[in-house]
Amino acid sequence: MRRALSILALVPLLGLTFAACGYSDEEAQSKCDLERTAKAACFDDTTYTQCVACFEECGDDCAIAESCPVQYICPQ
Repeated sequence: MRRALSILALVPLLGLTFAACGYSDEEAQSKCDLERTAKAACFDDTTYTQCVACFEECGDDCAIAESCPVQYICPQ
């Protein structure tokens, strides 16, 4: 019984660990497709590649620099 409770106590911690992971390739592309539509004037193919890489690596932690062209940066 004690062991089962210990395992159940770890479940929320594991959820937090995986929540910090980046997006899948498809999720990142979907996010960046929306970004490209919203920021079309400052968005090119290089920006799109940078956007996808950032969201794949950092997920929701990807920082968006509101510049032209837009820049996507993983915080350290």
